Amino acid sequence: MSDTPEQDGATVRSYRDITAGLIFLALAIAFGWESTNYEMGRPVRMGPGFIPLALALMLGALGLAVMLTGLNKHGEGDSGPVPWRGIALVGVALVLFGAFGRELGLVPVVFLCSFVTALASVRNTLSSALGISAALAVVCWVVFKLGLGISLSTIGPVFGPLQIF
Repeated sequence: MSDTPEQDGATVRSYRDITAGLIFLALAIAFGWESTNYEMGRPVRMGPGFIPLALALMLGALGLAVMLTGLNKHGEGDSGPVPWRGIALVGVALVLFGAFGRELGLVPVVFLCSFVTALASVRNTLSSALGISAALAVVCWVVFKLGLGISLSTIGPVFGPLQIF
């Protein structure tokens, strides 16, 4: 009798990875199914359903990869406690973006959401969270507003006279 399960013929699997992979697959199937209600278009002239379907396919591939990784892991021990702080703060950031995106504008809402998300990690300090948020807000402004020209205002109506951007 040996000490490792692999030598006894038993396989230790990462049920966390298998569960995460199944969740990814379920979400991919749901979003992929829903995207078929929209016109697909062609890669050159994409319709409103093209990007959601493409993202659903990528999420499905990621879910399959995570699930297969979990099936092939051996000797995996307990991975520790669930990071509830991180889960809660990332969820709060998503709600903040949806609730205040139009009112605050692109730069403030990206700053706010990335700040809240940066605080989800116990390794980030307040100053590093501020730096991350400022850098990400600038990058998003350059990419999405200047590069792609999205219709979301840079500074929202909440800031009144500061709406010069």
